[in-house]
Amino acid sequence: MKDYQKFLDEKILEISKEKIVLDIGGGERFQKWLDPYKDLFRNCEYKTMDYDARTGADVVGDIHDIPLKEGAVDAVICSSVLEHIKDPIRAVLEIKRVLKPGGKVFVYVPSIYPYHARKGSYPDYWRFFDDTLYFLFEGFSKVEVVKRGGYFKALFFFVPMQHRLKFILGPLGDFLDLVFQTKKRTTTHGYYVYAIK
Repeated sequence: MKDYQKFLDEKILEISKEKIVLDIGGGERFQKWLDPYKDLFRNCEYKTMDYDARTGADVVGDIHDIPLKEGAVDAVICSSVLEHIKDPIRAVLEIKRVLKPGGKVFVYVPSIYPYHARKGSYPDYWRFFDDTLYFLFEGFSKVEVVKRGGYFKALFFFVPMQHRLKFILGPLGDFLDLVFQTKKRTTTHGYYVYAIK
């Protein structure tokens, strides 16, 4: 099993053990990559938050000013959101504010990754590196950052029509990153962050 997949599995399991979990940017329940994990969340209060009420989100609001009280949730998931907002620093401070003491957050952000705005819906502002992430989460008591793949995994995201070829390119990228030991380099297509308040 790939290191990043093991990290993802372990940390999502930890998040799912919490009582109240807020999925920020997840208007529809268990969208993006979360669907395979939905059974883990059957014993918790899983809520989604989005800025767009048309998504059917449980909480509608702006990540820069989350419409919840301080310490309102036990855990937060925030996947593929921070690159689309104006102020990631303020957003992370808001995530920290709504977490209870000892609360957990799991984040995914892109690094070397194609532009992916949706015109009329959301822009695409930022890319992140491990230095950036340790800075953003420096106020948390514990922070773990893990690359999601290496050089080849990142490179293959720029192949034309990669979304239709991902069943080949994904495993091939993982294989080449392993063979050429690109884990030693900083290049990756994205990062997972797990932090505890």
